[in-house]
Amino acid sequence: MSTHTLSPKSSNESLQSSSSAASSPDKLAPAVEGAMVWEKLDASKYIMEFTSGEVQDVRAAVIKVKIAGTPRSQISQDTFDLANSELTHKLRSISTELHQGHGIVVIRGLDAANFNDEEAVIAFAGICSYVCPERATDSYANQTLTNPETGHVRDATKEKVPLWAKDIGLAGSKITAAMDFHSDRFSGDVLALHVRNDGGVGSGGEQFVTSFWSIYNELLENDPEVLEIMAEPDWPFELKQKDKAPYLEYGPTLFFSKGKPMCQLVKAPLLGTPLIHRDPSMPVVSDKQLHAMHTVEALAKRFCTKLDRKQGDIQFINNLSIMHARAAYTGSNGKPSARHLLRMFLRDPENAWDKPARFWKNFDDPFTPGREQNLPVIDNDPWRIISGRESHG
Repeated sequence: MSTHTLSPKSSNESLQSSSSAASSPDKLAPAVEGAMVWEKLDASKYIMEFTSGEVQDVRAAVIKVKIAGTPRSQISQDTFDLANSELTHKLRSISTELHQGHGIVVIRGLDAANFNDEEAVIAFAGICSYVCPERATDSYANQTLTNPETGHVRDATKEKVPLWAKDIGLAGSKITAAMDFHSDRFSGDVLALHVRNDGGVGSGGEQFVTSFWSIYNELLENDPEVLEIMAEPDWPFELKQKDKAPYLEYGPTLFFSKGKPMCQLVKAPLLGTPLIHRDPSMPVVSDKQLHAMHTVEALAKRFCTKLDRKQGDIQFINNLSIMHARAAYTGSNGKPSARHLLRMFLRDPENAWDKPARFWKNFDDPFTPGREQNLPVIDNDPWRIISGRESHG
């Protein structure tokens, strides 16, 4: 291992959970083992098919919600009645796979339900409530299909920009450019995506996932200094505020929970993007930090899997151990792309990993009890939320 070590402060306060005994104050955690360490994961390992009967059970639950007039913000296991104990057990088992297995599950077959936009949101929220009961809500605008920008992932590049938004720029979820591998910082333990429209054959937008645990083990053996740089609490994140100037928050991009490496590396708040520029008053990342980002990206591409995707899929990804990326995508004949995904961030208290004591509030904030939730059916305002506190990759 490199002779460079973390200071006791960074290890104790930033790197480790208060209950972690897996790594000493001045050392990285040992190599990790288990199903979450993988390369080129076969689709058969993570796809879970819905039977036609299970699709009908979900449709019946959606109809019950609509008849009862249940607000979408109150959709839970209690209000989304599946009336099928085998299906509820099947959905609950997904959480175990996300936290103790490969870290990825894709539910397939829901497209057969032919849901309209409202029904799709209800079904998505209802199914997610069984997998991980807690939904993240962005404190910036009380949006639940969000964190930080609104949770409708789509092409808004051809929409007329209001005068008040001309200097804001579109967030990553609203543009068609490729996105490097990242984990969404302090957004939630599990990323959930519902594929409403994949954009069509040949339109791009392919999704990729990679095991950070595989990256961690590779770096631990061959270039541990990169991990040490990631774990230092001096990464300069530029965070946005509504109607206020951005502010600087230092922190690490690598944490541990009882020996489990947790990656929270996202480039937008560190480097800015072509459409959301970094404020010139902010410090730039160091050469060592740039090297670490490039090294992680190269290994992510080496180990990655192209996610098997079909219309109607619901994708669940462990946002702490699995990094994700996407290819660029386009529309046709000068029109915007039809690609449309719904997105939420989730947490399952039963299986959630412990978090480092110093940053527990950051990880916990999206799940603050009592915060008003809003699950918008249609995204009519792609500029309203995009400068939320935590920037997307």
